[in-house]
Amino acid sequence: MLSKMKTAMGDASAYQYATIYAHWDNRVQALKWLETALRLRDPGPVELKTDPLMDPLRKEPRFRAIERELKFPPQ
Repeated sequence: MLSKMKTAMGDASAYQYATIYAHWDNRVQALKWLETALRLRDPGPVELKTDPLMDPLRKEPRFRAIERELKFPPQ
């Protein structure tokens, strides 16, 4: 199903791919797609701070770097 989605949507659903891979605990692919989402200015990462599907990635240094890049306001 994911393969079909990628064929139909291309990189336009980069954040959604990141959430799927994070849910599957494939951190390498999740972070790759999250970085792609940032590069493409995908609107999905605005949910990054509170998206429970991203919980498996929260301790990853690359994930923390992405959070810093998004410049979320302090809580």
